[in-house]
Amino acid sequence: MQTVKYLARNSGFLFLNGIATNILSFFAMLYIARHLGPEDYGIFSFAFAFIYFFSFIPDMGVHQILVREAAKEPGKAGKLIGNGTIIKFFLSFVAIILAFILINLIGFPSSTKNALYIASLGLLISGTGAYGIIYEAKLRMEYSLLFNLVSRVCLLLFVFLAVAINSTLNTFIFASVSATFVHNLLMVLFSKKLVKVSFNPDITLIKQLLREAIPIAIASVFTVVYFKIDVLMLSFLRGDAEVGFYSAAYRLTDALVFLPSAFTTSTFPLMSRYFKESFNSFSFAYARTFKYLFASGLLIAVLVTFASEKIILIFYGPEYQNSVIALQILIWATAITFISVLISSTCVSSGNQQIISKTAILAALLNVSLNLILIPSTGYIGAAVATVLSVLGSMVFGLIWVHKNLLHENPLKGTISPIIGAGVVSLFIILLEPYADIMFLSAVSVPLFAAVLYTTGWIDSDDKTIFLKLFPASRLNSKKF
Repeated sequence: MQTVKYLARNSGFLFLNGIATNILSFFAMLYIARHLGPEDYGIFSFAFAFIYFFSFIPDMGVHQILVREAAKEPGKAGKLIGNGTIIKFFLSFVAIILAFILINLIGFPSSTKNALYIASLGLLISGTGAYGIIYEAKLRMEYSLLFNLVSRVCLLLFVFLAVAINSTLNTFIFASVSATFVHNLLMVLFSKKLVKVSFNPDITLIKQLLREAIPIAIASVFTVVYFKIDVLMLSFLRGDAEVGFYSAAYRLTDALVFLPSAFTTSTFPLMSRYFKESFNSFSFAYARTFKYLFASGLLIAVLVTFASEKIILIFYGPEYQNSVIALQILIWATAITFISVLISSTCVSSGNQQIISKTAILAALLNVSLNLILIPSTGYIGAAVATVLSVLGSMVFGLIWVHKNLLHENPLKGTISPIIGAGVVSLFIILLEPYADIMFLSAVSVPLFAAVLYTTGWIDSDDKTIFLKLFPASRLNSKKF
């Protein structure tokens, strides 16, 4: 239970990190979207989506392998970071060169080309990413909270200044890149408190890291495709305005992915250790994580579906009314991603990273095929549908593999009560929406959903034990259980 407390502390910092940085980032993007309008915001989104296609190169899947190895052998962390940084810097130069070549080969308008050049500077900054492993491996994510807060505050300040002086598109792109630089600079400077980095190249270690990372690198390539190809195809087939409508909705749903990522980032080092030392602990950690992520993802999807129009109008205004239906569709892709993130983490921590490359390939092929069919006729709505079906297909494949080859448990265990709860919440909102504000109904729906989970027995003795250990003061009220 001491480990559970430590995990909860680390996850708490990650949740705070996600909430704070996503709020700051969201307001920054909101100001950018409102200042630029749908068309220029479409170019802004296209620039980073295009560069995102090169973002897997500086990492090549090495990061997760570094975290896994540092968690298993903490004494090697300094050597791992040093050699990881050497790999990442070399690959970041390869990435930016390839990006520049492709930018010049494609006949982009000069305004789009200049935006792409500025956005590509972020590829160089990613060369310092190996320093981040020490904070994950040692479960010290309070540092990550600090770095992200400072960088997001800087971004927001940059954006406020740019809006005040009525800056152009390229200024906002440079502001986003500068915020990333601030984050990585702090990550490098503070690492000295936790580890002494050794930059002595170890060719054997470098080869080992790259060999282990190849399946993740393949997965990264296809993950980039199925996450960002829709934006590029919308831009080419339907124009920048539709990219703006789609990206406005996608920005909202993408901001929620920090929730499963925060939890799995905390559990990943522990699951890597558990797989080596205690398979029962590994299985227990997976089962609890699956259970909590499924319920929370489903509830969020239901609430956002009903509140989507209010959300879009509040944050973006009537100019982005067309984004409502995209948000209602894309939020279900986010709910599915709650489980996909866990599957990916489980596969890598158990040494089966080749499976995530297969799931990513499947998702990419589905997404490209569906986008080719749907975007020409239905535009950004078709792109949203394609995204949902793609992540669903990859999630089902990964889930079946894990439960057939690794854990041998019923994949539907623990899902019935949340589905019942989602149905109760939906009925509650439908009946009362004509008489009450949707935001109020959404807030009331959270304890209603929890009540359904409790009364149906979804919250079992293990959940109660974990809760009581995490919050000792609650023992006074334990008789209520």
